[in-house]
Amino acid sequence: MMVSMKKIQSKQILNEEDLAYLNKLLKTNIPLANGLKLIKRKGNEKIIDELLQKLDEGMLIERIIESYIPSNLNGYLSPLIKNLPFSIAIDISLSFYDRVKQNEKQIMNSLAYPCILLFVSLTALYLFDLYGIDSIFMMLKSFNSNIALFSSLRILFRAVVYVFYYGILILALFALYFSRPKRIVFLYLQLSKHFPNSLVNISYCEQFVSLLLICSQRGYKTKQALELLKSMKSKPVISFLAFHLDESLLNGETLRDASKQIYYDNSLSRFIKIATYSNDFNNVLAGYVNLAKEKIQKKIKKYTISIQLVTYIFIGLIIVFIYQILFLPLQALSNI
Repeated sequence: MMVSMKKIQSKQILNEEDLAYLNKLLKTNIPLANGLKLIKRKGNEKIIDELLQKLDEGMLIERIIESYIPSNLNGYLSPLIKNLPFSIAIDISLSFYDRVKQNEKQIMNSLAYPCILLFVSLTALYLFDLYGIDSIFMMLKSFNSNIALFSSLRILFRAVVYVFYYGILILALFALYFSRPKRIVFLYLQLSKHFPNSLVNISYCEQFVSLLLICSQRGYKTKQALELLKSMKSKPVISFLAFHLDESLLNGETLRDASKQIYYDNSLSRFIKIATYSNDFNNVLAGYVNLAKEKIQKKIKKYTISIQLVTYIFIGLIIVFIYQILFLPLQALSNI
């Protein structure tokens, strides 16, 4: 057991920085073995020695490298390495990974704080209703205060808190349920059908076009690029978008008509229409990516403001509610 744990830990040492450095070295046409020796450092000596030993034994790097890289990056490298040389596969997979990571980081950094603030505030209100408010009402009764109105408000207060609190928990379970690949694609289809301009729709289309653009900039034709993206099973929505675009093209549709399906952002077909009459297809696609990013930023800002506004309203109402309750004993004392 201890031996297997040590192997798992050693395989995690070859991190993203090591692979990025190796990729830069390979772009200079340096031999792979020399590149591995150059990225050797304290902490990854064992894994580099293992790789070099296996290469000396005649094993191909494409057959062994997958066991020595982080799982989040392996999702991109694993399908590419089956069809491309290692130096090309690692370059494209790192580019894919960096692009998707930037998008996810942008969304998470913007929405994480207001969502956490809302959840924490609702949890505090839930616990206050569960353990604290009864003590306050008992204190008010001891002052012979009229609490009939506040009893009604308490029922309303509890209903609102419970609806929002359990609503958030249900959304969390909903997100967990749809975390599997087929379910993610199903959810994306439903959102695209009923909310065609949603953050999810635009975000995935922007990712898809960004990855398509990375392939195109490296000299791959549209058909070849779509084949690569179709193999991205770790990104089921991207694979789905590539599959259906490729199928439409195989059925004789133009790229413009194929991009008009509900799976794709409405703006994408307009940019593709421009691209078909342009001499610089990549530049037009880059324009769509920039536009989509602006849309994503605006939507994130809108959602952030809405979540913060709801949170502050909750906190403000509860402060007023608690203040009124605590003010009743003072009123009772003043009447004595």
